[in-house]
Amino acid sequence: MATNLRGVRRGYADIGGGQQMYYETMGSGYPLILLHQSWWNSFEFEHVIPLLAQKYAVYAFDTLGFGFSPAAPEWWEFADFTDSVVRAMDALGITKAHFGGMHTGALLMADLDARHKERCDAMCYGGLAIYDEALRKKKYSFRRMIGQNQAPYVKVLQPGDVIGHEGALLQRKADGSHMIEYWMEQVRENPDSKLEYIQRAAMANLLHYDKGGADGLTVLLGFDLKRALKFCTRPCLHLIGSRDVVKKPIFETIVQAAGYMKSKVKRFKVIYGAGIMGWLDYPQEYAQACLEFLADPEAYVGTTGHELDLAMKEYLLMVPGEAEFTDYNRYPDSKPVAKARKR
Repeated sequence: MATNLRGVRRGYADIGGGQQMYYETMGSGYPLILLHQSWWNSFEFEHVIPLLAQKYAVYAFDTLGFGFSPAAPEWWEFADFTDSVVRAMDALGITKAHFGGMHTGALLMADLDARHKERCDAMCYGGLAIYDEALRKKKYSFRRMIGQNQAPYVKVLQPGDVIGHEGALLQRKADGSHMIEYWMEQVRENPDSKLEYIQRAAMANLLHYDKGGADGLTVLLGFDLKRALKFCTRPCLHLIGSRDVVKKPIFETIVQAAGYMKSKVKRFKVIYGAGIMGWLDYPQEYAQACLEFLADPEAYVGTTGHELDLAMKEYLLMVPGEAEFTDYNRYPDSKPVAKARKR
């Protein structure tokens, strides 16, 4: 799968070892590289590419195992996916670039800044997520089982489950019912998105599942993002979709994640209503935030103060025991209310 854009140039970058990485590019000027989330591909940036290409030479990569790129070697770990981006840059003659990405793509960006900062300029992170440490390590220990037929077929996903592989959605059924599961997976995760996007996301999953090889979303569980962030120094913008899945208690908030970074310039922008498909659903908002930040990172303001604090509170889950309302207000003509609880 690729974008449906007219005017993009499509090609493959030779990254060594007989491997190639698919990319699409549009525009001219300073390079801006876009890295997608798992298990999608560059179609995620279909609507923002033309907007960003008005100012930059935009490159959208399909990381190995996704989209039109071939499968990643079975033995790859997360650092190998990161290094493949650097090798693709070498093949295309890109010495240094701005970066934008979502979820897995954002983690790749953090690893790029930590280990290849000479190749990185300003960074626009979408949904940078630090997994709960115990849950991350537990899931990583099961990585060789994920997607295999030994795994039980799970129709109801539990909180903290990695959608897709750990739901045993790889198992093929003779009646084709597993393809409905692929579809419903996307409907559950993106209830407000267009059916066009639901279909393309489901197709992207199918395309990825049939490739085999190392899986980017599985191996990222072996990546210690919190440790890597302490080596991140490039100017960064954190794009926060108000309906994204990066929520407590499974993840730390994005502001907490940014707090581990050593970057002197850290900015935030809340995109209200945006979820997992934020770059598709709200392309104008994402593109505008990126363009304004990249033009002058230090001068960019974004979302600050009380508004940002409120957005972070939206990431907290309700505690049932605290969901009681008591009217503490007193009025001359009203009946006495229940005695206020001690605080």
